[in-house]
Amino acid sequence: MRKFTFLLLFLLWGAFQPAATSQNREFRNAIHAKINFFDYGSLNGEDFKLGEGFEVGYFRNVAPFLNLGVPFKLGVAKLPGVSGNTVTTSLDLVFHLENIRNDAKISPYAFAGGGYFLEEFENGHAQFPFGAGVNFRVSKYAFINVQGEYRKATKDKRDNAQIGVGFVYLLHKAEPKPVPPADRDQDGVADNADQCPDQPGAAATAGCPDQDKDGIADKDDLCPAEAGGALTNGCPDQDEDGVADKADKCPSEAGTLDGCPDTDRDGVTDADDDCPGEAGTVKGCPDSDYDGIANKDDKCPREAGPEANGGCPLIKDSDGDGIADDADPCPDAAGPFKGCPDTDGDAVADNLDKCPNSAGPATNYGCPEVKKETKERLAFATKNVQFETGRADLKVQSFRILDEVVDILNQYPDYKLSIDGHTDDVGARRKTCACRPSAPGHAMITWYIAG
Repeated sequence: MRKFTFLLLFLLWGAFQPAATSQNREFRNAIHAKINFFDYGSLNGEDFKLGEGFEVGYFRNVAPFLNLGVPFKLGVAKLPGVSGNTVTTSLDLVFHLENIRNDAKISPYAFAGGGYFLEEFENGHAQFPFGAGVNFRVSKYAFINVQGEYRKATKDKRDNAQIGVGFVYLLHKAEPKPVPPADRDQDGVADNADQCPDQPGAAATAGCPDQDKDGIADKDDLCPAEAGGALTNGCPDQDEDGVADKADKCPSEAGTLDGCPDTDRDGVTDADDDCPGEAGTVKGCPDSDYDGIANKDDKCPREAGPEANGGCPLIKDSDGDGIADDADPCPDAAGPFKGCPDTDGDAVADNLDKCPNSAGPATNYGCPEVKKETKERLAFATKNVQFETGRADLKVQSFRILDEVVDILNQYPDYKLSIDGHTDDVGARRKTCACRPSAPGHAMITWYIAG
């Protein structure tokens, strides 16, 4: 008995814990049905006497956390002092203290009340039930119920304990059925979401027709009679390169340039590219010197030049000897020696030949070599051309020597003769010095030789 009292107090404490909303305020009426198991022996000093029955009832919420209920019970019991089974009935009036939250999965409660008990539908007496129970939520309106109950009888040996398991259902008005939204074309897509409210279509295309069933509404489909992907706006794309077949120049071969392959990505399709593996600007080929001639056809790929010259720059050759002016030492005179002529045919180019009109060895700079006796005669002449003492006049004997010098120079016309002279210490010093500045003797010798 003490254990039962402790359980009752615990359930009463749980029933009055704070809650957000009392479920009974929202749904005031409830019905229940349960199966009961009861014992009339243990509490009356006799052996355990198990009986069973069922119970139905109605409850109404009458105040916050307070429900008033009328349960009716019918069962078959083994009563003390009576042999065999006895049909028992009772009708009670009980008060439930409970608080069911809307979101609660488990709701405990406590109850107490009074009722009238009959044996074989007669021999009635009063009984006072009290106890506790728990409701386990299974849906918004339904609960599984487990309840323990002690019934104090006004008749001797009729006190009993009961345990029941059953079902509680909250009565409520039927929830109004939602009014379906307007759907003029009866395609199952509401007008407010239907992009074609007067033409039936699938929900996948927002209620619009899709003739080719490609998931793209006809109004957005560039090829409404042919199935295609979204990337090509509903048009077929056989090679799946993102270019619709009708605009694809290579419909069976994937590519990035008008649907055609362009391996080197130079803007020229491989089919039209002379160098499909190398990016370029001349029919798809590289042109390093930007002269409009592809490297593969350019004889000078690093130097710009016209096509007529094989892609090489034009060479300026003023004398037409095949050697460019910038490399020709004699740009205005054609010749076989690095662009220079050899007038005297001595194998020394004129630009290096000190005697371009007289053949001579290269060791003598292209000039003819002077005979030994000629050199000796010239050496003699240079020492024997003399002037009158104190004057700039040649001596008579000097003319013969100068004639000989003229003959030698005529033999070597390309040679140049340098004539120098000096005074001696014969005669007055002053006169000698007076002759130096004008050097008329030099002029006389030059005139004689040239004449």
